[in-house]
Amino acid sequence: MKLHLHQTGQRNQIRSLTRLNHGFLLKIGEIDYTRSLILTPEKLEMWEVNRVCELNQADFERLANLNAEVVILGTGNTMVFPDPKITRPLMESRTGLEVMDTAAACRTYNILHSDDRRVAAGLIL
Repeated sequence: MKLHLHQTGQRNQIRSLTRLNHGFLLKIGEIDYTRSLILTPEKLEMWEVNRVCELNQADFERLANLNAEVVILGTGNTMVFPDPKITRPLMESRTGLEVMDTAAACRTYNILHSDDRRVAAGLIL
């Protein structure tokens, strides 16, 4: 069986995640991030969210507009589910939502990214 390396032209693969005393250090490409962000294979946006309790419906509308099959929500050190009322925009756009701690979200994002899936991640750092 022949194996071939498949390289996509896509960027934004997570290279590492390090736990800090207060949050995380996320490395994407050669750049380090310590603030929450929204990530797709094609783009990266800063996100002014520090805790799940700060999320609102507008945040989920923003995530729904990314045209992803699935949105992965990384909620920090522990998995915390957001209020289902505010996640409605994802349901209405038929976008899946997976909630997990940020470390698991980063791993899952990379797996789906490498499988060429239309994935987005909202990562609370």
